[in-house]
Amino acid sequence: MSRRKQATTDIITDIPELEEGQQFARVLGSRGKNIHEVQFHDGAEILVNLPPKFRSLVWVKRGSYVIIEPAEEEDKTKVAGDIAAVLFPDHIKKYKQEGIWPFEDQLAKSNIGGDDGSDEESGSDDDDLFVNNNRPVIEETESESDSDEDSDEEE
Repeated sequence: MSRRKQATTDIITDIPELEEGQQFARVLGSRGKNIHEVQFHDGAEILVNLPPKFRSLVWVKRGSYVIIEPAEEEDKTKVAGDIAAVLFPDHIKKYKQEGIWPFEDQLAKSNIGGDDGSDEESGSDDDDLFVNNNRPVIEETESESDSDEDSDEEE
């Protein structure tokens, strides 16, 4: 297996351990030049750098969760740390099971780790499908379909 492919599988499958000084954060958005604005669970916001090892392997989008390694020194720059790991839904489920996940309200909203033990199918399969927002959704209501049938009967 090539080194690049091995690095990719390591990032996706291995669950990173939270080391001393590291914190979970939610990405608020990209600020350009591999700089991202993140928010901690207490509401504090900082700018962090995406290291080169992640740049061509993963996309960090708004709403993603990451582990932040704070900078050792207080430089005169506005960037206060680096992204140590990019978290995926499987990682978040594991942290939730361990009881160390601080973003309970965001987790419930995004349905990332909402395993409540029920195996009922309540139409959640439709929510998992990709929705193309570039095309208008045209739905026919009952009143329109009834009026079409009435006009057919009159002819």
